Amino acid sequence: MKNLIPILLALLSIPRVFAAPPPDIQARLDTWIKGQPGGIAVAWVDRDGATFFQSGHYASDDPRPITPDTQFEIGSVTKVFTALLLAESERRGKVSRHDPAAKYLLPADDPAQAALAKITLLSLTTHTSGLPRLPANIGKNPDASTDPYAAYGRAALVEGLRLHGPSTTVGRSVAYSNFGVSVLGEALGAAWGASYAEALRAQVLAPLGMNVTTVGLAGQPPPADLAPGHADGKRVPNWTFLACAAAGGIRSSTRDLARLLAACLGGPDAPLHAALNTTQQPQHANADTGGHIGLGWMLTDDAERPIVWHNGATAGSHAFVGFCPKTGVGIALLANVHKGSEKLGFELLGGKQTRPNTAVANAADYSGRYPLSPAFSIAITEANGSLFAQATGQSKLALRPVSADRFAIVGVAAEISFERNAEGKVIALVLHQNGRDQRGLRGELPPPPKEIALPAETLAGYAGDYPLTPAFVLTVSVERGAVFVQATGQSKLPVFASARDEFFYKAVDARITFQRDAAGQVSGLTLHQNGKVMPATKR
Repeated sequence: MKNLIPILLALLSIPRVFAAPPPDIQARLDTWIKGQPGGIAVAWVDRDGATFFQSGHYASDDPRPITPDTQFEIGSVTKVFTALLLAESERRGKVSRHDPAAKYLLPADDPAQAALAKITLLSLTTHTSGLPRLPANIGKNPDASTDPYAAYGRAALVEGLRLHGPSTTVGRSVAYSNFGVSVLGEALGAAWGASYAEALRAQVLAPLGMNVTTVGLAGQPPPADLAPGHADGKRVPNWTFLACAAAGGIRSSTRDLARLLAACLGGPDAPLHAALNTTQQPQHANADTGGHIGLGWMLTDDAERPIVWHNGATAGSHAFVGFCPKTGVGIALLANVHKGSEKLGFELLGGKQTRPNTAVANAADYSGRYPLSPAFSIAITEANGSLFAQATGQSKLALRPVSADRFAIVGVAAEISFERNAEGKVIALVLHQNGRDQRGLRGELPPPPKEIALPAETLAGYAGDYPLTPAFVLTVSVERGAVFVQATGQSKLPVFASARDEFFYKAVDARITFQRDAAGQVSGLTLHQNGKVMPATKR
């Protein structure tokens, strides 16, 4: 069920602009969510107020329609609110952005105060503290956990700050850190003599009129209208938080986020106007995304149509919030499926999404496999003049040039440098991460698969549907002697045989292996992608 509900946000001054919701916005949303088990909600804010659009439902087994009041996990969009709490706290004299976080988290006479003084509140909100994306003491492989932040409390956070803080290099570059913003949130709560959630409610959410927005704290029941998350076509648990709530713990609706956007676009009489204006001022060039970073917000450098934005995701949700100060238009997209909406958000705003500069003049020099231990290696590959690194069991990440033979890993607080011999040939790689340097000698990459032809009768046996989950199916078809695979809600892509029952993609880094039963009939497949092995039985 889809509906369109316009309302007027009274008492908020929105600048005079000439914009209206794109006429095809509903069709775009319907196309975006098609084939997915959940839904998407959108708030469009302009001079006339807010207009709401939505498509889809809560879940395959929950037919409630998505509405402007449906709550979603907004993930890292939470960081915008934490930055706003910093700006408002500074405006009211509670903190200075240049204060060390340790001032609020450790006793004044603690010996670690001196070593941690370089990690300021400003460096935490701009991701320039040098702290890692996640602390080492959060547990092994938290990204694989169904609720990765639920048990990480204040004591563990302080321990993590003591562990990582002394060895960080502050201000060198922007390196995204959930841990850093978590430290910021706990410090701000302490400055107010309250918890982060309490300070956020009193100083930010209440003044904005965001009365249904909540923080998903561990041990508290979820709101009745919280949409369940979905990933790879199946339902996944919602996340809960303790000390990491400031990095990704907020749940909100498009109706409430429309109030934030109206205030961002409003004049001096809008709530929190001074603090909101402060968060939008550029602080550092952001080489990982292009453009700049403000306090929390990401900022594009498009002079014609600059966009202030942030995205967010949990295991089963995705969010995008952005606005253009020049046109006076803002948009919030919330979905309870793990599917990126940044492209759609920028298109609806009429802006251009910035990209990191990953061009490398001599990219082929570095390709190879570099073992750091018998069980862990980094494969360096080149594509279209850019370099990519893929560690054992992990996703492939782009590399951004920093200096000669040194690269930042885009999206990770880590760098890779390469060593050359006397003849100028690359012979080794060094991973610089979490204060450690790990070296690996260069080896050869596995040879790329070679395409072969298979008989038509063999190809015909692969056709069919292969559910990875009940709601996420790989459909294999054979057309004019070629094999295609289409995942639920995605485009159809060709795959190419490298052997009987072995196929590879050229468009993406993935492989498919087909299985046969005792009678020799194709009975299933396994998708190999991003270090994951995903089996499916043919139906």
